[in-house]
Amino acid sequence: MIHLVTVASVLASNTGVRAPSVIDTTDDSATSYWATKLNISPDDLAAAIQEVGPSVAAVRRHLGK
Repeated sequence: MIHLVTVASVLASNTGVRAPSVIDTTDDSATSYWATKLNISPDDLAAAIQEVGPSVAAVRRHLGK
């Protein structure tokens, strides 16, 4: 039996799963995860991605985090 879970629930677990290095802007759970992780609004995340691209490292640098 296959059990489907959201990306955010997998990333939030303590199973040693590493977060991806690029934010998937087509996945609402992924953008929600990163907005929460970076302590910003989804709109602010979208604006940062628009300016520097979907790289987590680039977004962090842009936000100063």
